[in-house]
Amino acid sequence: MKSTPLRSSHGTGKDGRALGLTTPQTTVAELKSDRELDGKLVVQRRHVDWLEHQIRWRWLLDSFEGGDRYRNAVYGPDRRGLPARNLFRHRREYPDPQQFPNVYQGFAGFLGSVNAQTQDVGYGPYPGMLGADPAATAQDDDYELRRARTPVPGWVAEACGIHLAKVYDQEVSREGPDDLLAWWRDVDGKGTPIDDWMRETVAPLLLVLGCLDVCLDHPAAPPGETIQTRADELRLGLDRCVASYILPQNMVWWRTDSAGRYLECLVREYTDPSDRIDYDRHGNAIDPEDPGNIGAAWRRNYVRFRLWRPEGWILYSYDGDEEIGRREYPYGRVPILRLVDLPKHRTPHIGKSRYEEVAELQREYYNRSSELILSDTLQAHPFLSGAEDFCKSDNTLSVGPGYVLPMKKNPESGSYQGWEFVSPPKDPAESLRKNLQDLIDAKDRAACLAKPAGAVAGSTTAQSGISKQLDAVTGHKLLASIAKTLAKAERFLSEYALMVLRNKPPNREEDGGVEITYPARFELVGAAELIDNLTKLQVALQAAGEAPNTEREILQAIVRQTLMGLTDEQYRQLDAEIALLMKQKARLAEQQRELQGAGITSTAEALEGEGTAEAKAGEDPTGQSGGTEVSSLIPSVM
Repeated sequence: MKSTPLRSSHGTGKDGRALGLTTPQTTVAELKSDRELDGKLVVQRRHVDWLEHQIRWRWLLDSFEGGDRYRNAVYGPDRRGLPARNLFRHRREYPDPQQFPNVYQGFAGFLGSVNAQTQDVGYGPYPGMLGADPAATAQDDDYELRRARTPVPGWVAEACGIHLAKVYDQEVSREGPDDLLAWWRDVDGKGTPIDDWMRETVAPLLLVLGCLDVCLDHPAAPPGETIQTRADELRLGLDRCVASYILPQNMVWWRTDSAGRYLECLVREYTDPSDRIDYDRHGNAIDPEDPGNIGAAWRRNYVRFRLWRPEGWILYSYDGDEEIGRREYPYGRVPILRLVDLPKHRTPHIGKSRYEEVAELQREYYNRSSELILSDTLQAHPFLSGAEDFCKSDNTLSVGPGYVLPMKKNPESGSYQGWEFVSPPKDPAESLRKNLQDLIDAKDRAACLAKPAGAVAGSTTAQSGISKQLDAVTGHKLLASIAKTLAKAERFLSEYALMVLRNKPPNREEDGGVEITYPARFELVGAAELIDNLTKLQVALQAAGEAPNTEREILQAIVRQTLMGLTDEQYRQLDAEIALLMKQKARLAEQQRELQGAGITSTAEALEGEGTAEAKAGEDPTGQSGGTEVSSLIPSVM
């Protein structure tokens, strides 16, 4: 049988190969040749690191955002097909299929497929949908009661906000060419300066997610405008550089060079939500994963994929069978860079979140506090216990007029069998309260927000802020590390911004004048503690001199722990000052020991005696000083 290659519009090139998938790389020659990319296979690319981390990235972002997004977030189905949320479901809390016959066919906004983008569907006032009040599901079962009544803790946002507030309390020094200075005044095309953009957008996402992609490119031409000349670009402001961020869960595939720069990358995009239709004409929510025409139309209209390459980008429809647009640029590289905070050594292109431990503790606190809420609810509504003769087979109980419960008479003793409430034991609730406090202490230690365990007898003292002496050392190291990460990120952003502004590949020699300096010293100790430290240091300096070498090393270490964040030159000056003081103190101590060897026990004793004749030469026996001729007597008044 003769093999006939498929047409390129059906997912293959003209020679029957999937270009970009069967070749080691896609070059400029291939891009401009008659062989076309396989759009259907391009949009199906998924990087193995993305498959491993994309759920984790969504969870970290939800932990940072908190609120209803955290409460209603879905991270796939559990083994019974129900949505897996941040609040874990007990085995006894699964709904009864007889009471809720459709519960295992899609529940609370989850549409049954692990690949469903639940953050984009399921909006509405009905139980479980995004935007619905939590009380809509509180009466269904104990699980929904816990999920509706439990406040979402904001630990990740709190820790990140405190750290960044300390970093950006001080001025960030920036120097560079004029075109870069102009870009720093308007980074995103909305008039946002670099300080606000970094502090409010880039820095929180980078630290929480561990990595973040930033795209720097010229703005798109307004609808209806035709760009033919350079004057048209200048008139419309298309020569500017506009920065935008790409969440790592939307960077679905990539290929990098040895320096970690993108050679190719595939970005999942969504159209404006205001233009989207999430319900059909019957009012039913559209399932994006539905294989029918409605689901296919939703995906085609609202989800797209953009393939970025060194020469330009190509925009595909959701399934890749339609090329929506393409554009070329002169940069010579993909104008997207990945910022990484703490790289994972196993996957250097993936960053490790600084607040992952805090997020884990936040989820555990969220679950345990829900258990405490349920326990208090059971305490407030205890079970009623009585004689079984009053209970009917349909689980109903006969109540007399005025809601009076009749008492059963015991025929043997003649007494009446009364009713009583059965209250659960209080010990589990007390254990939960103690565990909640332990989680708060663990969170504070992880984020350097409180004194470490053991600093206070009994239990740790909960404190807000990082300006405490016991945690100043670790807190300063954490803030210095964050500042270095942000400074490095800004340098990379400036390099790509100059590339876009000048329409040519970056030149490190030409860009050598770019300097970005973040603060390296942070005031984490209050004024009262500083004064106390200074007083103790002065006492130590006054008593020093007996073991000059040992004391010099200890005092230098104390000064370095007290005055953190100074430059090496400043530390050398302080060390020289302490060394000089120790040298003088050692010489004085040696002189004191020589005097004691001569039988003189004090400085006052060494100065006793009548003095020499030269010392007496300027004295007048009458009491008048020869140097000043001022008498000590009061003159008489004539």
